[in-house]
Amino acid sequence: MKLKLTPEIAYIIGLWKGARTPSGIGVRGGEGLLSVFSSVVLKAGIAEHGKMLADGDSVYFYNTAYRKFFQKVLDEEEERFKYKNEYSASFMAGLFDAVGGIGEDGTVFFRRITPADAMVLYRLGFNTLKRAGRVYMVRPAKFLAYIKPFTKLFCDNEVMKKVL
Repeated sequence: MKLKLTPEIAYIIGLWKGARTPSGIGVRGGEGLLSVFSSVVLKAGIAEHGKMLADGDSVYFYNTAYRKFFQKVLDEEEERFKYKNEYSASFMAGLFDAVGGIGEDGTVFFRRITPADAMVLYRLGFNTLKRAGRVYMVRPAKFLAYIKPFTKLFCDNEVMKKVL
């Protein structure tokens, strides 16, 4: 079975990168993040319902082939997601759902990103500012419009609803 990158899998990789569990393929975080991860993994057919394991604040599954594939995609992140398309938008939406946030004043930020993530954002045309341990988007509406079709966790946010 040859694994192929799709926008759905790119979203899962973004979630996994942002909130990775120490074992298996999974995420650690709040209830909303766990349910989003579980639903997209089951919908994509990557794992079966009985194979998903839950442990307090994390949900994960084991699949060596997908883990190697996910890691390979992350190793090539700067090259794979350097163009504005549905793959990079899905990946950034997953990363944003995992470690991003929207402030009450409309600011859009990431709690933490790697230098590779910052480079991908820059190549996609999104400038950032780093302040107080967070990375803020310079033009938040532009970024939110880019990821809006692919985000799952922030789709009901009031600021997100105002974005075209």
